[in-house]
Amino acid sequence: YASGNEDYGLKQYPPEDGRFYSMKRLDQLSTNILKNALRFTGKCEVVTPAAQSDEEAPAQHQPGVLVASAYDSNYVAILDPLDGSGNADAAICTGTIFGVFEDKNANADGSEAGVGGDEDDGIDNVVLGGSDSSPNVLLDAVLQPASNMRAAGYCLYSSATVLVFTLGEGCVYGFTLDPQTKEFILTHNNLTIPQRGNVYSCNEANSEGWSADIRNYLKALKTGDNQTKRRYAHRYVGSMVGDIHRTLLYGGIFMYPSDTVDHPQGNLQLLYKSSPIAFVVSQAGGKSLDETGNHLLDVQPERVHQKSPCFIGSPDDVDELQNYLNKLQDKVE
Repeated sequence: YASGNEDYGLKQYPPEDGRFYSMKRLDQLSTNILKNALRFTGKCEVVTPAAQSDEEAPAQHQPGVLVASAYDSNYVAILDPLDGSGNADAAICTGTIFGVFEDKNANADGSEAGVGGDEDDGIDNVVLGGSDSSPNVLLDAVLQPASNMRAAGYCLYSSATVLVFTLGEGCVYGFTLDPQTKEFILTHNNLTIPQRGNVYSCNEANSEGWSADIRNYLKALKTGDNQTKRRYAHRYVGSMVGDIHRTLLYGGIFMYPSDTVDHPQGNLQLLYKSSPIAFVVSQAGGKSLDETGNHLLDVQPERVHQKSPCFIGSPDDVDELQNYLNKLQDKVE
């Protein structure tokens, strides 16, 4: 596990910035807590995937991400222990994101078929061992599009601790932690995202690098020159779980486009951030797209830390955005 020498994606913060140390410590703690919780079940092994391209230097990904595999079944999970850790010093919400896949290559007892070899697999560390699975096989097992997920969810840490998850079949449930009984109480049964909202959520500081069509879409929202003929409000926490939770409850659209300045592929990792969230929102009746106008649920990740632009929200809002993305795609072609 973390040795204390990793920079935990904090190269953007100089050592004299207090966030450097608080984020590093929080990421270490959250990763170790999640590892220990999985380890104490006695039912799974966990690996920590390393960067596999120059674009995925530690400053560009979340080193604490975990991949877990059950010993006695064919399920594998990808987990982001603490999304939004950079906001914690300001008492802004953070969260944990997870997605669960079925390993198509697993045998009935959960073991992998045809596993073997001593090749370099690019894994930082195997936290738990004891099975015949190799870390490389576990990573291959989670490199699937979100449409293949069997479950996904997030836990929001804010004024309340809220667990939202889905097992598919069009049902999303929200549970709130009761601090007295230490139990999660069902508070949001069969969550459904509104058909349309009146809020857009994005980091507009990056807009100078966005395409003209995306900027035109935002201008239409801000001026009321859109399908609803109403002006939208802008809300952006900077913690994906917080922004998505608000969007899920009240409607609207969350987006992180690519930009030509700093984020040519967007700034959110596909496999362990955008995909699980898109799956949850889709099960609640929402929609999601990538920047080509295709369904985000169908995007096949090639690497664990691969990034992708994403647009997630109410169905009518996403449909309206798609008209603009189609114009962008026509220009590209």
